[in-house]
Amino acid sequence: MSHHAHDAGEMRQMPYIVGISLNLIFVLSELVLSQLAHSTALFADAFHNLSDVLALVIAWLAVLVFGLRATRQHTYGWHNVSILASIFNALLLLFAVALIFYEGIRDLFLANPEHTKGWLVTIVAAVGIVVNFSTAMLFKASGTPDEHGHTHGQDLNAKTAYLHLLSDAAVSIGVIIAGWLIQITGWQIIDPIVSMIIGVVILISSWDVMKSTFNLALNGVPDTVDEKAVLEYLEGLAGVSKVHDLHIWPLSTTEAALTVHLAIKDMHQQQALLDKITKDLREHYHIAHVTIQIESEQTDEECNRI
Repeated sequence: MSHHAHDAGEMRQMPYIVGISLNLIFVLSELVLSQLAHSTALFADAFHNLSDVLALVIAWLAVLVFGLRATRQHTYGWHNVSILASIFNALLLLFAVALIFYEGIRDLFLANPEHTKGWLVTIVAAVGIVVNFSTAMLFKASGTPDEHGHTHGQDLNAKTAYLHLLSDAAVSIGVIIAGWLIQITGWQIIDPIVSMIIGVVILISSWDVMKSTFNLALNGVPDTVDEKAVLEYLEGLAGVSKVHDLHIWPLSTTEAALTVHLAIKDMHQQQALLDKITKDLREHYHIAHVTIQIESEQTDEECNRI
């Protein structure tokens, strides 16, 4: 690896390292302070922030494992580590939402002898806005360096992290308002209501990601790939008479692989056809790894049918 490539890799990882470190410290502090403030809303906000810390960890893993070489035992490398991390993230989120609703319902219907400290809730949530907004700006300023260390623009993981962190800041504004209202009105019921609203926000905002995660875990076609469009493209190619055994599956949270059998009319044109298909699938259909088996028109056997 060249010196420039090494520096580019470090530049790409820096926002993740800083973002994960700052937000993890804040989340742990918020969990402790939520107990001191006797606030389920602050407790829920901590889990909401934790969900995005885990999302940052998964995005960072994607950056790290792509730099690891494949081995004889792991011929595709370690890219699917990001899928395993996503599954863990999804399960933890479901557990967090269940715990938030349990705590919220308990405080809503059972009298809590400890009064929520609205002023402490407000201060902690305000610090959360500063942490999330600052980290979001770090990701906004980051780019995708090439092998020469030149930055060309924000990559997808950085952009997703940026949007998640801004949403955390927005939720913290709601917690600030709740803490302020509790402090001036003394209405303790506000705290569990806000905590359950945050639980709903976590569930709604994470639902699509969780569905995609379990789809990837089952080797389903990634959401970024239009399987119907891929099939139509292959069937519409001049020189291709038949398409069968088309399989598309994820290698990671950001990469897809494809295998297919193509019967072609002119075997002399197979190399040019292979080059064109591989290039088109990578550039226009988000498929990073392409394997194509060329067959003559006489071949009528469909192998590997599932």
